[in-house]
Amino acid sequence: MHSQLIANKRIILCASARLAQGIRQTLQQQSQQQGLSQWEAPEVYPLQDWLNQLTEHAILCGQIAVSDAPLGMLSATQEALLWEQAIQSSLSRHEAAALFNTNGLASAALEANRYLIEWNISIDMDTATEETRQFMQWRQQFQALCRQSGYLESVRYLAWQSGQLQQHPYNLPADIQLAGFDRINPHLQALINELQTQGVSVTTFDMGAAADEVKRMQFTEAMDECRAAVYWAQQHLATNPQARLAIVVPELDALRDTLAHLLDDAFHREALHPAHAETPRCYEFSLGLALNRWPLVETALSLLRLAFQQSPFTQTELSALLGNVYWSQAQYEADPRAAIDAEMRRQLPLQVKASTFLRFIERRQQDIHPILCPALAADLNALLTQAKQTPRKQLPSAWVSSFNQLLAATHWPGERSLSSHEYQCVQSFQRVLSQLAALDAWLGSIDAMSALHRLLQLCQSQIFQPQTVRVPNITLMGMLEASAQPLDGLWVMGMNDHVWPPLSRTNALIPAELQRQAATPNASSEVQIAFASQIHQRLLRSARQVIFSYADREGDRLLRISPLIQAIPETTATPGAATLAETLAQHSSQDWQWLDDHQAPAVQDGEHVSGGTGLLRAQALCPAWAFYQYRLKARKLETPHNGLDAMQRGDLIHRVMATFWAQQPSVAWPTVQAETLKTQLDQIATAVIADFNQAFSQPFSEVFCQLESERLSKLALTWLWEVERERPQAFNVTLTEEKFTPLIEGIQVTLIIDRVDTLEDGRLVVIDYKTGSAPDYKNWASDKITEPQLPIYAAFILQDEDIAAVCFGKLRLTDGGFTGVAAEDDIVTGIKAFNHEKNKLFDPQAFPDWTSILQHWRSQITQTALALKAGEAAVVFESEQDLDYCDVLPLLRLPERQLQFEHKHHGDQP
Repeated sequence: MHSQLIANKRIILCASARLAQGIRQTLQQQSQQQGLSQWEAPEVYPLQDWLNQLTEHAILCGQIAVSDAPLGMLSATQEALLWEQAIQSSLSRHEAAALFNTNGLASAALEANRYLIEWNISIDMDTATEETRQFMQWRQQFQALCRQSGYLESVRYLAWQSGQLQQHPYNLPADIQLAGFDRINPHLQALINELQTQGVSVTTFDMGAAADEVKRMQFTEAMDECRAAVYWAQQHLATNPQARLAIVVPELDALRDTLAHLLDDAFHREALHPAHAETPRCYEFSLGLALNRWPLVETALSLLRLAFQQSPFTQTELSALLGNVYWSQAQYEADPRAAIDAEMRRQLPLQVKASTFLRFIERRQQDIHPILCPALAADLNALLTQAKQTPRKQLPSAWVSSFNQLLAATHWPGERSLSSHEYQCVQSFQRVLSQLAALDAWLGSIDAMSALHRLLQLCQSQIFQPQTVRVPNITLMGMLEASAQPLDGLWVMGMNDHVWPPLSRTNALIPAELQRQAATPNASSEVQIAFASQIHQRLLRSARQVIFSYADREGDRLLRISPLIQAIPETTATPGAATLAETLAQHSSQDWQWLDDHQAPAVQDGEHVSGGTGLLRAQALCPAWAFYQYRLKARKLETPHNGLDAMQRGDLIHRVMATFWAQQPSVAWPTVQAETLKTQLDQIATAVIADFNQAFSQPFSEVFCQLESERLSKLALTWLWEVERERPQAFNVTLTEEKFTPLIEGIQVTLIIDRVDTLEDGRLVVIDYKTGSAPDYKNWASDKITEPQLPIYAAFILQDEDIAAVCFGKLRLTDGGFTGVAAEDDIVTGIKAFNHEKNKLFDPQAFPDWTSILQHWRSQITQTALALKAGEAAVVFESEQDLDYCDVLPLLRLPERQLQFEHKHHGDQP
């Protein structure tokens, strides 16, 4: 049946709504540039919207009976939901049904169903694989659910709409142009054929003329490509501020943040300040981010999970909530919240339940030194209390009401006024909640976590990008997106063969051979090359200048150029755009005043500077480390963990050993029985772990304590029986875990001596236990003593005593023993005399006797203390490995200093 054509009417049908909007704006701008005050712009629609208009008009005019038409088209969410229900129904009797990823299977089934219909694939059930048979069962169940609902999935609804063109006369335009359709499937081709049969002229919308200049560039890494593309944009806009540019990135999601930072450094340095974070940019990303990735919505979802999730949360998640500004009185209570976070890392295990988290916060309000967060405690209590009062199962619309009430109880989205972007984000989230509320008929009554799961899915599928008033000059887009307007320049980066053409990927639910025969998307290398070539030709007609670039390597991996750009002439690579730090470093001396920050204020009379041996160790390794950590009291937040960390385990064995030697300072080893010793150590370890466990807000379980007690007893028994029992000289333990606070040139050093033994001749052996790798004591003969603990004991605390040896006791199950230095042989097992012929540590010329070693220690440690007192705080160190355990490493600003050094070396800086 032939339709009536509307003469002189032209419409443009687009592959996406975004492209349609862009073409409308471009055509409007072109008319305005021509000086027209009035014009008749062609109608521009996404293909599906145009077909919907035709269908609705035909139904209203009675051309299509309402009873013959489906109720409508399933939304993407509804379609995925029905597939999940169909799969769950089919797998309900499977013995391992709980192990299947229903969401992933539904996604694969949805794609397979679309391939069958769009590409006219027929399945022979006699030769089908088990996977295909299973899929066809799901498909039957899915179609049954569609019939019950009266709706059709998008691909069948489009096929039904196309079929109506053959059966009913429509008012069709005389001219249709297609835009952005890089791949024409058989069903779309059938629609085009039908339109042409009815007299419609169907052509391709001209997106632009062939490029005047095409070239390619080679770079070392992807980062170099990014910087070069930004520099290229800088040069274009410097020449023509009205230029329209695009940067095409195949792996846009991975490089999105990198490109945004580089573009901000180049064009919007003011955006570094939080007050200007929403400054309108001269660039935009063609697609926004999934709604759940925006901090404001992420906070809402996290709070709702906190309300209902029964399993524990990681401390990382709870720490993020404590630092989040979008709930409770975050600004007013920012400092105590940070203190709560720091205390939580010390007191709670790695994973914490919501109820435990609340109790911990409430107890902190009642401590001797309380951390007062009344609003936080009240809002968190309201959240968990109201969550317990909600019905176990509700309709999605009821859950939306409950979610809104719970978020209101926490004062989400925060106490301050929302910015424009944040307000738009809240509105988008409310629309997603409305979508969830509309699923009552599809989901029925569900529990809270199921409702949250659906809400998260909806947020993930909802792409959000704030609207701004500025028309951007630069658009960053993926490979499959088309520009709606002719461009002045186009840079296509990432043109390596592992990225473009994309690798083939068949759908596992349809035989691969059928997909290759039908040439479905991703079916084979040939299909991918043909598709990529189509995209390539479109890119070549998108701008006057087109640049393709590729990288040589990715880390240690060598990369190859994409075959699609091999024929393009290669030219010299564009320089990279300077980062903000580089820009600052490049300024001349007349613009900036350079200050050398190696000198901190000297320690004044009466100023209290204290610390353990870590203070002098840090000063010896890197003076700036000591200044930031011990004088300015900067420190990193502790890393939470499950169980005990290495420091806590070391503390426990220290306590066990101290208790043992306190009970019997000397041991007659020939009379000791191993079983008796084990029994004694078992009792000590049990008492130590019980006392230790009382210090935690969430104590360890009895089973954990028993296991840890057994470990401590076994380690102590191994040390005593295999090491201490073999000592060549008898000894009494005269000091254990004794605290000292010596003053070294006015610097108070707090020390705890693990143990001091007295030999039969009255000389002393100083011992420091180590449960990990023993420190390197070779620096004891150098000008910088970077392990000063034992030398301080010997040279300052016990300076008036006759010391025979200083050593580390390696408490290990396998290779335990002593390491250190001694005045003579056979004092401690395994340690030779300092002047033994095999001991090359101490130069005989510089250290002729034992006394000279002690004097050297006192002299060098005194010099380190004087340097600290004088305010020496330079960032100098022998090796970056020396800073592996530096708590204030970010404050040393090593990358910036390296950058300044490089520019100074090249003469860019005085």
